[in-house]
Amino acid sequence: GLLECRRCRYLCTGRAWCQLVQALLAVLVLACSSVSCGSAGGYTGLPSLGGIYYYQFGGAYSGFSGADGERARQLDQRFYLLKLPIARTATAVGGCLLVFSCLLVLVGVLRLPWHFPAWLLLECILDTVIAIGMVPALYFFFHFLLGVYNSSLCKEREQLYQSKGYQGFRCSLHGAEIAAGLSGCITVMAYLLGAGLAVRGYRTVHKRKQMPVQL
Repeated sequence: GLLECRRCRYLCTGRAWCQLVQALLAVLVLACSSVSCGSAGGYTGLPSLGGIYYYQFGGAYSGFSGADGERARQLDQRFYLLKLPIARTATAVGGCLLVFSCLLVLVGVLRLPWHFPAWLLLECILDTVIAIGMVPALYFFFHFLLGVYNSSLCKEREQLYQSKGYQGFRCSLHGAEIAAGLSGCITVMAYLLGAGLAVRGYRTVHKRKQMPVQL
């Protein structure tokens, strides 16, 4: 089959599988962050037209009237803008991790580590730096979001929707944000594992390159 190709055999190695897992986790971080970034929230008017389409065309606040409707719209817009920086940052991080992990797979398929074993040491360093850097990044991610949800703006928005009987606007982390954080935590472990596999790969390549000389 395809994996019997000399270069494609790399896809059967532990390092390749680890890098593919890293790519999958990056996709999860990217997708979950995009959900948080792309949703402005607000009453969606499901009994009428519903959905984001209806929201964009001004029918999202059919459950409110007068000043309450305008106030709900303003709070939603301000709340969205308050979350936007961290959502965009997380999306950018997920995208960079996806590109990096795909690049590592491509480098392995092209057998660059065999011709330049020092690349594996560089890969180990990069994996370690990413794993260590993800720890404060995750702390900042949750710290920023909790700051947003503990703000007076979020509390006022929550109370306004609850006064109309609408649920689901509580000031707490939602599923996509929790999933992004959990994916980030697993990513840390995946990159630490990748660093260990890169070191093992360097030793294996170094040993095999010395075998003809020893003979």
